Amino acid sequence: MYSTILFDFDGTLASSLDAWLVAFQRTFASFEQSISQETIVERCFYRAFAEIVVEFGLPNALQFEEMLVFELGKAYERLTLFAGVREILQDCHKQKIKLAIVTSAPGKPVESALHALGIDSFFSSIVSADHVTNFKPHPEPVSTALKNIDSRASATLFVGDSIVDILAGQAAGTKTALFFPEAHKPLHDYQQLMDAKPDFVFNHYEELGSYLGELLS
Repeated sequence: MYSTILFDFDGTLASSLDAWLVAFQRTFASFEQSISQETIVERCFYRAFAEIVVEFGLPNALQFEEMLVFELGKAYERLTLFAGVREILQDCHKQKIKLAIVTSAPGKPVESALHALGIDSFFSSIVSADHVTNFKPHPEPVSTALKNIDSRASATLFVGDSIVDILAGQAAGTKTALFFPEAHKPLHDYQQLMDAKPDFVFNHYEELGSYLGELLS
């Protein structure tokens, strides 16, 4: 049985793709650039802000980051949890399973969103882009979370929705679970995800609950 479960945030606990797209488009607009949603997904997701600023020829990395964090915070105000998330967190809490967040998003808007969604109290640690040098798929974010809550990788499940989550968990020595709902099909290459060999794949959180329940029984 797992003593610890780590969760990605965006696209895993909350349906937040639209929030990121809106935040990026509004931020680019403040620099008088109009960027399509397709370009944002392909060239901005899972990348450091400094790299994005260089690629798009923006004048000020700090200003870009501050604007994006501000816009993301506003967009996050409309987030909702995926069905079944709250129940999973409650069950894990009852079973005394340690929980933490591992996200590539900036810390402040994520922390505010967790509080607004009423689930912040479930997590012993939040590792965000503010806390690491290397982003997923590098193992640093996962290893940092494990260190923060004094957990062993071999007794940990990392739940995420993208290939960077699966690769980061594997590199850090955890088991991995891939969340792949119907809405994610246009966003990810399913075969690429399967080739990464996650330990468990689920489309609904009820399936993750059943999987964890089988391990408890």
